[in-house]
Amino acid sequence: MRFARAFPAPLRPTPEQLAPLGRMERAAFRIADVMARPELSSLSGAYNTLTMGALIWSCGGRRFVVKGLEHVTSLRPEDSVLLVANHRSFFDFFSITAILYWRTKVTRRIFFPVRGTFFYDHPLGPAVNLAMSGMRMFPPVMRDAGKRVWNLYSVERCIDELNREDIGTVMGIHPEGTRNKGPDPYAFLPPQLGVGRIALGARRAKVIPVFVLGMGQSIASELRKNALAPEENRIDMYFGAPIDFEDLRPRAAARSAHKAAAVRCLDGIRALADAQRRDHGIGEVDDAPPVSGARARDGRELRASAGH
Repeated sequence: MRFARAFPAPLRPTPEQLAPLGRMERAAFRIADVMARPELSSLSGAYNTLTMGALIWSCGGRRFVVKGLEHVTSLRPEDSVLLVANHRSFFDFFSITAILYWRTKVTRRIFFPVRGTFFYDHPLGPAVNLAMSGMRMFPPVMRDAGKRVWNLYSVERCIDELNREDIGTVMGIHPEGTRNKGPDPYAFLPPQLGVGRIALGARRAKVIPVFVLGMGQSIASELRKNALAPEENRIDMYFGAPIDFEDLRPRAAARSAHKAAAVRCLDGIRALADAQRRDHGIGEVDDAPPVSGARARDGRELRASAGH
């Protein structure tokens, strides 16, 4: 198959980084790595528009209330964007992606780092990844502490993709690292250091905070809400202004800078959550200190998930 344009090769894992992976994990990575080629971005974008785009529209097309999108609509396909969002539902980033596809001109080349459990260590994982996202749940992040060297590669691969000069890339990461199942949607888990490393390393990318609330876990339930009671079951999606990290970049290699950047990402999300509370008159939004007073979770590897 011939392509009209040749793209530089992405960052490759070293033999030492590949060594901890099992046979299934290596095979799944190689499949996803091929699908991540820029030449296939238009294909995956069209597929996601027809599949998950149609599903998200059916579940929330009449329920979305979007604010702050002007922070993204000014961007063009050649720009790179790092989206940092809260995580209450498996469908959070699917919903955010749908809005970007429908209402902006950002690139359709979108990735979501995902924990390797199932998607990369189960024989059905690649097929489900392909069916649900066009293999966009990439690169994988492994839970096993013995595979930390691989996770360091995943962080560098994220940075490499966002810094590419030849093509724009959108990447979505949850700073909390896992789905927040607590009862209070305005309380957040401590941020992960890997998010800060990527935010500081991806100098070419705009880092945009997003707060989304209203999408649940049950497709059947979301379909009913969208069809029968959209006004009573709105999905609020707030986009914020790009986060500035220039003061931290001179010491971007320091763990303290990674912590500060990760916390700054979560502070941006928290500010949007407070704005949404004010708009709805939900409780009291006081002058409590931002989450920067909290301690970011330690660990050098990225722990981010688009699906857990």
